[in-house]
Amino acid sequence: MKLNLHRYLLIASTLLILSGCGQKSDSNQPNGIKDAIDARPNEELRDAAEDAGDAVKEAGQDMKEAIQGS
Repeated sequence: MKLNLHRYLLIASTLLILSGCGQKSDSNQPNGIKDAIDARPNEELRDAAEDAGDAVKEAGQDMKEAIQGS
């Protein structure tokens, strides 16, 4: 009986945790539409920041691969 209670509590807590992890798909929709038509405020700055972020991620991946290859 005690094992069943623990099992139910584990399932219930897992369901609660997983339901909290969901991401809203429409959370960035207004910026997404404006980005598609290049109409966001300060478009050049935002694009530059996005490009810089992509470059940092790529450099991090390159470093990770270089370390693992050693």
